[in-house]
Amino acid sequence: MARALPIGVQDFKKIRDSDLLYVDKSDMISQILSEGADVYLYTRPRRFGKSLNLSMLDAFFNLKYPKDNGWFDGLKVSECGECLEHRNSYPVIYFDFKDLDADTYELFLKRLSIKLSDLFMQYEYLEASAKTNRIQKSRFDAVYSGTTDESELMNSINLLATMLRTHHDRKVVILLDEYDNPIHNAYGKDFQDRVLAVMRGMLSSALKGNESLMFGVITGVMQIAKESIFSGLNNLRVNNIFGTKYDEMFGFTDDEVRVICEEHGHPEKYAEAKEWYDGYRFGDADIYNPWSILNYVYEDFKPQAYWAGTSGNSIIETLFDISDDSTLSDLRSLAENRTVVKTIDSEITFADLDLDSENIYSVMVMSGYLKAIPADGGYEVSLPNRELFEVFANMLATRLRSKLGNNRVGTMIRSLAKHITSNDAEAIQEDLYQLFASSLASILLKNENAYQLFLTGVLLQLSGRYEVKAEFENGKGRYDILLRSNVTGLPHVVMELKRSRSNARPETVEANAVAALGQIRDRDYTFGLDGDIILYGIAFKGKEARVVSETMSR
Repeated sequence: MARALPIGVQDFKKIRDSDLLYVDKSDMISQILSEGADVYLYTRPRRFGKSLNLSMLDAFFNLKYPKDNGWFDGLKVSECGECLEHRNSYPVIYFDFKDLDADTYELFLKRLSIKLSDLFMQYEYLEASAKTNRIQKSRFDAVYSGTTDESELMNSINLLATMLRTHHDRKVVILLDEYDNPIHNAYGKDFQDRVLAVMRGMLSSALKGNESLMFGVITGVMQIAKESIFSGLNNLRVNNIFGTKYDEMFGFTDDEVRVICEEHGHPEKYAEAKEWYDGYRFGDADIYNPWSILNYVYEDFKPQAYWAGTSGNSIIETLFDISDDSTLSDLRSLAENRTVVKTIDSEITFADLDLDSENIYSVMVMSGYLKAIPADGGYEVSLPNRELFEVFANMLATRLRSKLGNNRVGTMIRSLAKHITSNDAEAIQEDLYQLFASSLASILLKNENAYQLFLTGVLLQLSGRYEVKAEFENGKGRYDILLRSNVTGLPHVVMELKRSRSNARPETVEANAVAALGQIRDRDYTFGLDGDIILYGIAFKGKEARVVSETMSR
């Protein structure tokens, strides 16, 4: 019988107690113990198992749990004899920095104070401990009651670690989840530097020169190094998406996805799962998005964009806001499933976006929107899979519409897409005119390439049903736009565009459209396509278009 899926469950103990599906990542424990570093920083995109892995570490090391629990029975770490010596042997501080977004600095401090108070409640017994002194207990009570000041908040985790070591006479394991979340939430706000100072103070106090520390593990999306968050941590091990160690500890591998599909009765869905959710590269490993895989299986193997819906796509929106002509060209290449070569900085932050528009690619790679493969002179950057292709394509179309500043544009684009797939040339002519005439698109109409860029962006509305591509070699030349059908019964579409002079006579525009249609046939742009194909020759004159078409089968 297939195990139930732990969607949204980040508590390792609950997953094991309830016999929910668990993909074994316990080898991470043996790797941490064998390296012997003071502090480990793991950066991965959201929803790739960071929180669950920290919960697993808590379950393994925390002395408050019985040593004879069965949570690790049958897992890889149970084969590590040296690891078992450390099992449930240390006080553990497990704290996450989620849900600290705020519109004011005061509200941020209040929410942080409440979360720290909740943390301290777990250790009430320290106030009665005969091993801790009166001053420590007084400071403990201030954090517990929420009456402490800003400086004591920054020192709170250090205080707790000191009291735990004194009481238990054992060093402490510190687990900090999503450390960069408050910093990202404060980006662009007038108090972002103050939030940064608080986080720097907390992490430095807890991890730098802390004699009570056995080791610490921190997770986040990005390595915020330039702001000196981790300055002075001499024995810090950083593992980001380019690191080869731990590369299979976050996300699902190919074999793990095969097993999940088989366990849930549909081994034949593996290929579809791979197309939609594979494609991430962490170190030397090819990785699937675990959140998307679990939801895909839960929704009876229905492929759609699950991961992108878990939070706003503000990173992509920022990219469009700061985009210039060169960036738009790169965006189109990415949306057409091509690669672009970029310099990627693993230590980039949101604050760096204001310095150079190229920095957005580093943020998108570290955040999981793009994958990057090392290449000469930089990294080959591309969209990792069908899910992100669909998300990115829809975002590109949406942002194009918003840049045009007209609420009716979305309706016009849907109408155009419908008429293109149904071979209604006259309706397409009207749609194109309405679209151009009611928008600011005239600023784009500098040359034939500008028409192609705009129309390609518009047609990304069809992503999912079609693979939208432009300017690829096929047959005896390079077509302008190709819509390759992904759905049985939908025709393929090939489009060739021409730009007529502003003073061209109607018969000249007509001739240009006919010539464009002939070019598709003469240069065999339909090579490799099977089934029904609609051919369009489109000649533009300003905001007007003449469209001629024909259908063929191969």
